[in-house]
Amino acid sequence: MPASTDENVQQTRQPRPRPGSGSSGGSPFRGDIEGLRAIAVLLVLLYHAGVTQLSGGFVGVDVFFVVSGFVITNQLVREIESTGRLSLWRFYGRRAKRLLPAAGLVLVVTAVVAWLLAPRVHWQSIGGDIVGAGAYVVNWVFAARSVDYLAEDVAPSPVLHFWSLAVEEQFYLLWPLVILALIGLWRLRQRRSASKHVSGTPRRGHLALGLLLLIVVPSLVFSIVYTQSHPSEAFFVTPTRLWELGVGGLLALGAARLETLPRFVAGLVAWLGLGLLLTSAFLVDANTPWPGYWALAPVLGTAAVIAGGFRAKRWGPAGLLGTAPFVWVGGLSYSLYLWHWPLLRFWEWEQGTPTVWVGLGIVAASFLPAWLAYTLVESPLRYARALSTTPRYAVSVGLNCSLAAVLAGVLLIVGALGGSSAGGQSTGAQWSSDDAAVSSAPGEDGAESTAGPSEDEALTTSGPGEDEALTTADPGEDELDEPVVAGLPLPEAEQPGDEPFFDQITPDPLQATADVPGLYASGCQIAEADDTSEPCDFGDLDSDVVVAVVGDSKAAQWVPALERIGEEQGWLIRTYTKQSCSFADSLQDTAQGEPYTSCRAWGQDVLDRLTGEERPDVVLTSGVRSTGLVGDEPGEPTAEGLTDGYVRYWQALADEGVPVIALSDTPSPPIGPVYECVDEHRDDPTECSWPYAASPGSQVLQDAAAQVDDATFVDMGPWVCPGGECVGVYRNVLTYRQGSHITATFAEVLTEPLAAYLTPLVEP
Repeated sequence: MPASTDENVQQTRQPRPRPGSGSSGGSPFRGDIEGLRAIAVLLVLLYHAGVTQLSGGFVGVDVFFVVSGFVITNQLVREIESTGRLSLWRFYGRRAKRLLPAAGLVLVVTAVVAWLLAPRVHWQSIGGDIVGAGAYVVNWVFAARSVDYLAEDVAPSPVLHFWSLAVEEQFYLLWPLVILALIGLWRLRQRRSASKHVSGTPRRGHLALGLLLLIVVPSLVFSIVYTQSHPSEAFFVTPTRLWELGVGGLLALGAARLETLPRFVAGLVAWLGLGLLLTSAFLVDANTPWPGYWALAPVLGTAAVIAGGFRAKRWGPAGLLGTAPFVWVGGLSYSLYLWHWPLLRFWEWEQGTPTVWVGLGIVAASFLPAWLAYTLVESPLRYARALSTTPRYAVSVGLNCSLAAVLAGVLLIVGALGGSSAGGQSTGAQWSSDDAAVSSAPGEDGAESTAGPSEDEALTTSGPGEDEALTTADPGEDELDEPVVAGLPLPEAEQPGDEPFFDQITPDPLQATADVPGLYASGCQIAEADDTSEPCDFGDLDSDVVVAVVGDSKAAQWVPALERIGEEQGWLIRTYTKQSCSFADSLQDTAQGEPYTSCRAWGQDVLDRLTGEERPDVVLTSGVRSTGLVGDEPGEPTAEGLTDGYVRYWQALADEGVPVIALSDTPSPPIGPVYECVDEHRDDPTECSWPYAASPGSQVLQDAAAQVDDATFVDMGPWVCPGGECVGVYRNVLTYRQGSHITATFAEVLTEPLAAYLTPLVEP
């Protein structure tokens, strides 16, 4: 967010102005700057309210960046030119007393309201975000989360908008230091030169050239490149945004030249800039890679308005932007930006996602707390004589306000952790009372598989809870009278007398999102942007029997069970998993709707490994996707396209003598995050149940297995959802974590039935 209204011009100790009044001494007040702030914040407010026609309202943040760069650089250069030096304490003191108390207030209020209204399962992430926001590093937190597949259930943070404030604060720390460094280099060069005309301060043009080459150009190039390769992270990280603030700085340094423009030309430039800015807000959308080169439109548009405003006067848009309503909203823009987003989230916690009209009502209502905060907090502290005359005191006050926000976030985290448990103790319960050695291969130690499918048969089930639970791919075969797998009866719905697996719900719902396979902590899951595989080994690391686990997170979720099976059976479990990428020769898409080209490259790399020197005994795969494209031509993804892609890869493996086992996808809960529901219904977790329905991804996997002779489809549905009902808690086991993924604990509990299916297939 930009600096305050009074910093539109040089700050002096004047009576407190009304929001947007801009009454202070120094250089002439520019109403068009305040008007640009008003446009920026209104774009953001309308976009966040859900006005779909304004698909690119987020460009308002880019407007703020340019304005901030202009105002701050103008302030710095004027001090240097008038005094011959730059007081960092004075500069940071102004920033601290102006920005930090108001932001700290919003963060503390957000923590309190989160404690009262937000689902308890979100307290820890919200508290962490508040800590990051109070420390002004939250943009990096969100950048990391944007590519964290395990964060898919994390609700929009109530301090999400603080990412841009973090970028600006980091800019405020860096920018004066860079300017001082350039001045120091200039003075050093002057001392070493033979020139008799030694100047203590470089010309503005020299400073502009240095900033252009050192910051603006490198940042712009990095922004374009990084946005293409890492679009989610690029939106938040500071290096992709510095050039936008730098453009504003270059405008401040070029003021003298801009003031010589013909008035008509200046007016035309300013109007064209305003048009470009507003047009970009309607043409781009959330799927546009941002910032990158697309951000040039609002940035250059804003720059043109500022540049033309030096001379345009009545020829430019200053007559419109400088009117009282625009100036008033512009003066209140910082507070409006701070308050509107938390209010939208507060409503969502209590009432659900707001409609557009409700959203508009909420952002309109945000004017009240924004005005109160401006009147009671911002303005009094900004013009307090003690803070103005003692910059170090101002810095201390600002930092203490930020510290209060950080502590509020920490308390919210402590509250979340204090309400959770480490999980229960195992009771030693089993899936059946039989003594069947289901984890042994058929024929070992007296164990006998009554299902015992051969390699070239595809296992299917008729649906959980139905009488004929296990058949082979041949429809003419007799159905089993008693559905069993290696002596293990298929489970029914939980009964009151069933012995729980743990003595309390495990994992605790508040810790569900941390109950993930260990391969994530080991860095074994390949990120979206990467296209080469990095296998990881689990199970019996000395074994010659290799089971390759290949696919997306739906394959990875079974690794806790597979690791135990590997240790018991003497199998090496080797993982090749990639975020949101099914192991299929089909063109898939990213979450942003872009072609997922790295997925296809990764899949080909894995196939080359599995048919080459890393050839395993068996490939086990699974996947959540249900559609894909054949070839590279644009089109509508279909189930047939993904099925064909599976078949091509699986057949290539079969041709090399490597059989494929396809595990069914786990059903997607229609009730939202299961662990959130369970936390709210700890006394009666049956409230968190739903009828079983096979996922579309399972059907594609089954269809593909039927077309490859050496492929087998294994349906774990009867075990994930016993008796035809999916439940949030089964025999004291929390079943689901993020999205439609099962918890690592539930996967481990399913070790016994999974081993019963896999053993005769891996070691027939």
